[in-house]
Amino acid sequence: MIRRVLGWARRKILSTTFLKFSIVGASGVVVNYGIAYLGYVAGLGDLLSLAIGVEAAIISNFVWNDLWTFRHRRTLKLHLRILYFHASRLLGFFTTMASHYLFAHILGIPITISYILAIGIGTLTNYFTSDLFVWPEVGPSQRPAHKSLPRP
Repeated sequence: MIRRVLGWARRKILSTTFLKFSIVGASGVVVNYGIAYLGYVAGLGDLLSLAIGVEAAIISNFVWNDLWTFRHRRTLKLHLRILYFHASRLLGFFTTMASHYLFAHILGIPITISYILAIGIGTLTNYFTSDLFVWPEVGPSQRPAHKSLPRP
């Protein structure tokens, strides 16, 4: 069982889909960190600033993942993908927030470094929830039938 899980995780991580997800995620890190840092500098506090940064990155990442990373797996209706994506991000959000709290408030790591570490941990959580729940892989028998035009 452990070998199957590790094999599955290795196959998922060593894929073009994960590379695309990582590129989108990198843009989300810029959005997340930039907004969180600006909020912190503006005096909103580190936890509130990070929460606002996370939400901005969630919206940005959904759009890019839906249009590029998982466009071949859009079997669910758009409103369901948005709903599931947001719901799946709760785990990533709590993982990111808990990691930041641990790093910055318990271990004493500077807030700006803690943001980056926490976002990285949240990213792995987000990839697996995206792959499994928001844009699940479906077998050929489960794909919706598409009518194609006859070839000339």
